[in-house]
Amino acid sequence: MRIKTKIQHSVQIVRQHLGNERGAQAIEFVGVLPLFFLMVLIVFQFASAAITAVTVKQAVMEGARAAMVEQSGESGYQTAVRNFAGNYKIAEMSKSEYSSGGDTYVTVKVTLESPMLSSNLFDTSGLSIPISSSATVRKEELPDDNE
Repeated sequence: MRIKTKIQHSVQIVRQHLGNERGAQAIEFVGVLPLFFLMVLIVFQFASAAITAVTVKQAVMEGARAAMVEQSGESGYQTAVRNFAGNYKIAEMSKSEYSSGGDTYVTVKVTLESPMLSSNLFDTSGLSIPISSSATVRKEELPDDNE
């Protein structure tokens, strides 16, 4: 009979502790916190890439504006792109010209490197996201100086 009472007492203690949820919220918070920080990091990375995309599009347009008035062989478009790109690393910059229907068109293509956000948890040095854009404009014919 005494053994049965001890077992019943032990079962009651176990039931009391199983029903006790003290500390459960803290454990859940600790489990969800790293996922929350990862989501915030991903949002900031997408925002950084979006800012780079806007910058590369504007840099391409500035380069195209410069390229449509320059003579062939000049590199004013490169200066315009570099000035607008600022601190971004330029992975590729090119200009091509072609004629169609009596008009000359110039295409400027630029690729900027959007850096990966780094933290103490991840070593992202040297990693980047390449973001490209191109623009085609009709080249302006400059008047002859001899006339």
